[in-house]
Amino acid sequence: MNRIKYIWGILIVLCCLQACYDDNSKLADQPIIEVNILPTAKDSINIYFNNTLEIKADIESETEELTYQWDMGLYSEDPKTGESSTVFKNISQEKDLSYVVRDLGHYHLRQVVTSEDGSTIKYYHVFVNSQFEEGFTILGRRPDGKGSISFMKTLTPEEEEAGMQPTFVQNAFAYANEGKELYADPVDIDKVGNYLYILHGESQKLVQIDAKTFEEIYEYDFKFYDLNFLPGRLMAYDGKFSTEFEVVSKNGGVAMVQTQQQAIFPFPGLPQETVYTDAYDRPSYTSSMTRVFISKERDAVCWNGANGYDPFFSYQNCFDYFKNRYVIKLFQNHDDDVFIINRDGGQTKVTGVKGMMYNFAEGGGLWVLFERSVREGIITESSQILPNDYYTCAFVSNGNKIYKWFYSQLDIDATPFVTLPEGEEVRCLNHYQKSRNDSNYQDYSVQKEIYIASYNPNREGEYKGSLYIYDADTGELVNKYEGISYEPVSMFYKIK
Repeated sequence: MNRIKYIWGILIVLCCLQACYDDNSKLADQPIIEVNILPTAKDSINIYFNNTLEIKADIESETEELTYQWDMGLYSEDPKTGESSTVFKNISQEKDLSYVVRDLGHYHLRQVVTSEDGSTIKYYHVFVNSQFEEGFTILGRRPDGKGSISFMKTLTPEEEEAGMQPTFVQNAFAYANEGKELYADPVDIDKVGNYLYILHGESQKLVQIDAKTFEEIYEYDFKFYDLNFLPGRLMAYDGKFSTEFEVVSKNGGVAMVQTQQQAIFPFPGLPQETVYTDAYDRPSYTSSMTRVFISKERDAVCWNGANGYDPFFSYQNCFDYFKNRYVIKLFQNHDDDVFIINRDGGQTKVTGVKGMMYNFAEGGGLWVLFERSVREGIITESSQILPNDYYTCAFVSNGNKIYKWFYSQLDIDATPFVTLPEGEEVRCLNHYQKSRNDSNYQDYSVQKEIYIASYNPNREGEYKGSLYIYDADTGELVNKYEGISYEPVSMFYKIK
């Protein structure tokens, strides 16, 4: 009986405590705070390198007490399972994303929105592309003497479909390098593999940049090689095995840049009794690249690959053939034959010389293919000459005019092939050039257009350089981009 009284006593106490307890707990009948990320932004995003990735978050929720997180990493997929194994890195904790992308590639972006009841996640694919992938590249000289790059990207079909228009990006190097500028006195630019090399004269610098992003990679300083070395010409070719190229000094001398060792050495093999201050080069199918050097007095030239196997004949001063003459310009065809425009007395001549140079059949001496007079007043030291292997001709500039010259058979026609607008001065000639890595390298049909970079000192506005594109067969204007660069120094079409 006492035991029953004891149990009833405990139950009465528990009931009293129950009456005094205020229950604030949330049971299953309480609503869960839901968070939805609305599909306002596309799941697949294309953006250019160095641009700002911006996504305005569109969130649907009954509360504003939310936290945000954006994570990003290179997209990685397991080829066996097809599952993504991206390593994410936090890039923002703001509601709206604003993030400068500085690396190329395919990325996975993760958006996380969290309430007190859990998280909602959305994924994006972000493709960071290069606005410098492929297109026209113009190295210009600013009014203050510093270098600057103007670049116009060739649009993809998708970009054209989206309504984009091709335009030149100014100061592309500074844009890609957080405001850093090129040095004074730019003189040349070349593409070698995955890099561009920009040569400066008075500053004695060679700047190596990434060919797709234009980010600086390395600087070579010729002052450490020779205080008196004044770079004037860069000789290189676009090939996978191109690790050495030459630079000619305006003060005389030839240096060799070794990219694997990142060092500068004297260029071996040239005749020591002659000082060289100028040069010409072009890609070659047989020997990657040919080089022709011009002496300080411009009365001697020499080049490599004289007979292909004997080093004694690899570099010769043309056996004094041009002694007492003055070499104005020269160029080569695809057979490595050299065509030298020179002044002999009061007459301008073109001397065609066999690429082998040494004439075994005649018992020695220079192997001269032909020599004849050239129309006076057209080819000058400021002329640009562009050999065209597809049409077997050369395009020659004079002022604002371009002449088409079938050099192996005829004299220069007196009538200009192309005449630019009044006030324009031709500074650079070029055409499409395949990489030496291309198995179809000798397909010269790509040379059906002429690219002309010109300068008009009287043009209004900051940019006085222009680009004109003409049909190399008919001379018809294909396209023009006026007022798009500083004074052009060097120009080419950069391939991928």
